[in-house]
Parts: sequence; C-alpha cells; structure tokens
Amino acid sequence: MKPKAKMSLTTILLLLLLGLLAGLLSGSVGVGGGVIMVPLAIWFLGYNQHDAQGLSLAVLAVPVTFLAAYNYHKAGEGLDWRYA
Repeated sequence: MKPKAKMSLTTILLLLLLGLLAGLLSGSVGVGGGVIMVPLAIWFLGYNQHDAQGLSLAVLAVPVTFLAAYNYHKAGEGLDWRYA
C-alpha cells in the first residue's frame, strides 16, 4: 500500500480554481462540469484520465446523494437516515 501524499497549498488552490472555473464555464455554456473538469485536471494537475474522471464523480457524490435522500424523505417515503 502506498503512503498517502499530503496536498500542498498549491494543489489545494489549483483544485479550488479548477472547481470554480468548471462551474463558471459549465453554467455559462450549459454543459456538465465533468466535460470541463476532466481535461483541466489532466492538463493542470497532471492527473491521468481515470483519476480525473474519479475526481469528477467524487465532486458529485455528496450533493447528489444528499439531495436525493432529502427529496425522498420530503416525499414522505419514510427514509431511514442511517442508511442514507
């Protein structure tokens, strides 16, 4: 198992900039953020294609999962939050 690498401040700032740029461009052009985020992660962060696609999916995991669970709960379907 590889030891975990620590993120430098530069990497964190690049990730934030990448997210803001992807959100801005996708909102302006009307395409999904992954279409913009994956190439930017490859070019600017040096990620390979699989890591860049994983980054794009990981960004969506929390908001999509939470909102889906919340809407299900709001609809009165008796959602058990321990499993959500």
